[in-house]
Parts: sequence; C-alpha cells; structure tokens
Amino acid sequence: MRKNIKNIKVFHGLINYGSQAWLFAKCLRENDIKALSVSYPDKLKRLNDIELLYGGNFFQKLIKHLWNWIRRFYWFFTYNTFHFYYGSSLFPYQLDLPLYNLLGKRVIMHYLGNDVQGYKKTVEKYKWSNMPGFIGEDDPHKYDKRITRRLKFETKYVDLQIVGGPYLSEFVKNSIVIPLAIDIDNYSYTEHPRNNTLVALHAPTHRGFKGTEYIIAAVKKLNSEGYSLKLNLVENAPHSKMKEEHAKADFFIDQIMAGWYGAASLEAMALGRPVICSIRESYFEYTDYGHKVPVIHADPDCIYESIKYMIENRDKLPEMGRACRKFAEDVHDVRKLTGLLMEHYQKIWA
Repeated sequence: MRKNIKNIKVFHGLINYGSQAWLFAKCLRENDIKALSVSYPDKLKRLNDIELLYGGNFFQKLIKHLWNWIRRFYWFFTYNTFHFYYGSSLFPYQLDLPLYNLLGKRVIMHYLGNDVQGYKKTVEKYKWSNMPGFIGEDDPHKYDKRITRRLKFETKYVDLQIVGGPYLSEFVKNSIVIPLAIDIDNYSYTEHPRNNTLVALHAPTHRGFKGTEYIIAAVKKLNSEGYSLKLNLVENAPHSKMKEEHAKADFFIDQIMAGWYGAASLEAMALGRPVICSIRESYFEYTDYGHKVPVIHADPDCIYESIKYMIENRDKLPEMGRACRKFAEDVHDVRKLTGLLMEHYQKIWA
C-alpha cells in the first residue's frame, strides 16, 4: 500500500533521549506532516510536545493515569505511523506491537544505546567498555537475556529498525544508522575563549559510565608535571547551564569507555568546542561518515596522552573547534536527517 508522505501521521515516543523524539516530530511538522512527540515523565525536562502526567495524592494520581490511558487509545487510533524509541511502545509490555500491522499501520523502532547493547558481547570483544558501569549491580546474564528476548519479539512486528550510531549496528541486524539529531540553529558557535590556564570541561551523568576516574587521574598527573590545566567537573546540570560552561571551556572531555560519541559530545561540537572521546574505528564499516569524525580518541590507556596533545597544541584548538561545528552541521542537522527519515517512511509505506 503506497501512501502519500503528506498523509502520514507520525507518533514519536515514549522515550525522548537527547530530545530526539521532539526534534524529529517538530521538523516533520515543518514539512507539513502531522506529528506528535510524547514521553514518560522526564526529570531532565527535555523539550517535548506532551509529557505523560504523574504525581500528586491518590485521587490526583488516579485522574492523571486515567487521562494518560484515554490519550494512549486516542493516539493509537489517530496515527498511522509509530516511531518508538529505546524499546518502548505505546502500551506497557509492548502489548500493542502485534496490532499495528493488523490495522494497516507502520512501526519504526529507534535504538539509542543500552536498549540493545549486549553486555557479554561487548566486554568480551573490547578491552574497555561502559557496560560494567552502566549495569552496576545488575546480573549481566539476566540483562542480556532481557535484551535478547525483547529484540526477538520486536523484530517480528516492526517495519524498520534504526540505530542512533554505528556502535549499535552489530547488535541489530539489518538496521540502518541515522545519526543523533540536533537543531543546529539552537547552538550558536562561540569563539574559543583562549584562557591563560586551559579549561577542560567534563560533565558525567554517571562517573563509571564515562570513565571519570581515569580522566581525573590523568589531569592530576599532568598538573604534577607542571602542565597548566583546570578540569571543570559539572554534574547534573541543565542544558542552559551546560551551554554556559562550554563557552568558558577550551575543550570538552566526554566518555572514554564506549567507543562512540553521544549527545554530550555532539552538543559540544555544535558549540564549536574540540572533543576528546572514545572512538573505535571498527565501527566505521557501518557508516559513511566515520572517517569524518573530528574527535580526538581517548580510552583509559591513552587519556593522558590525548589531554597532553590538546595542551601542547593549544594554538590549534580554535581550528579544531570550527571543524567540529562544521561536522555537526553536515552530519547531525535535524533538518537534513528528517529528510532522510521521510525517505524511509515512504519506503515502508510503499
């Protein structure tokens, strides 16, 4: 069944990591396509169209949950294309997934990280990994079993599987890579601050996940050797605050364990800041932009050398920042990626 792209009605939800759901829904509306983003309650208050209601006393919770359920059924019958994120769907336990194709609807599942990244495969294949820090005390075997079971179920009912970066391609066969999106117009390029003492910004959401202890140790070692560098460690700050911190920093250090960059690195690049982050070249086979990534690689074995390189090449930092900004514009601009997404929507409706 072929459907005109203008007749597609797209629901995005219920996870809004990196504001991806909202960004794509907003840009689809700019292209005259009916689209809506909805998310579970979000403590970080990312931009979104609708956040499901929660909280209050018993009666308030009862009313809010009832209203949430009414709206879920309304959205189920109103939209014909459902773009889900992070292994979520419109109803709990994915009870709704078998119904969409039966009713002539289309389903996209968009994976963004540990919703598909397996523990055993990752830690056995790579020396350094963010997985131990991510799952913490969770049982790795049970963790992998949950992912495998859910993926097996989802794959039977979805029309398209997307991964947000090539580091996830090995976990989802036949998936396509659509890079993380960013509204480049909301990130003004700022000139390099040229601090007398270089300032490195690091903003971990989870220290074990980002490899923060190795970064702190490397900076202390460099300071003890007489190198002038300040590490600005910012945790749990809102986006507006982070933009201010980036403007004051000479470069950004993101995670050094996972092998690819995420939303934090992308925002730094969009603001014109050089980035240190773990990048595995083996992932380049899954994408056509891998060799263009302007990030300085670092893992716990070489984070000292990577930071030292930034210090000893401080005159190159403004040029590196401009290259990062251009990369964000060329590869991650939501308007370009929405065009690509619309092409895939048309394919699954053809």
